[in-house]
Amino acid sequence: MLVTLMSKTHEMARKGSSADEIVSHIQSEHCLNKKAAKDIASVYLELFNDENKKSWKKAKELGFEEFCKSEWTIEWDGRCDWHTKHGGSYPCSAEASLTFAVGDKKKLHDHLGSELKKNPFLSEDDIYGILLEQIEEDLDSDMREYCDADDYYEPFWEEFVGEGTYESEAKWKSWGLEIVEFTGSGDIDFEP
Repeated sequence: MLVTLMSKTHEMARKGSSADEIVSHIQSEHCLNKKAAKDIASVYLELFNDENKKSWKKAKELGFEEFCKSEWTIEWDGRCDWHTKHGGSYPCSAEASLTFAVGDKKKLHDHLGSELKKNPFLSEDDIYGILLEQIEEDLDSDMREYCDADDYYEPFWEEFVGEGTYESEAKWKSWGLEIVEFTGSGDIDFEP
């Protein structure tokens, strides 16, 4: 079965080839006996029957549509070191809570275009996972940048959310997200 999948034999069933054509192809291309070839062909023909194709068409991007109906919350924790100009290094921590909804479905669809093209059957949780990873990467990057913005004055963590995340927030809005609530705080440890 794996060998026939790798050689894209299933595409014959998807494109409407007959059982005899698929069996003949499997026998000639993969040197299988007729019974094994018929068994494999029947799996593909059952999978790509008209009823299944209609069901798939209805289910296409259903997860995306469901995702757009809800608000989502991301809880984030970050760590980095503030490096002073005198060679000191102090651990910093920050946390944030971001609640967002979809403000512009078209923009979000465009942002997720490659993922939806690869798999139009992504669930709403799959989409949340993709955005979670991207937003967490942005927050990690924002924190490192904010932490090392000045080597003389310590980071003012009360302003990290907003001042330190300004560009990321603009990026998320360009994806079609609407920020409902975004709060956070942080701390720096001066103890050796």
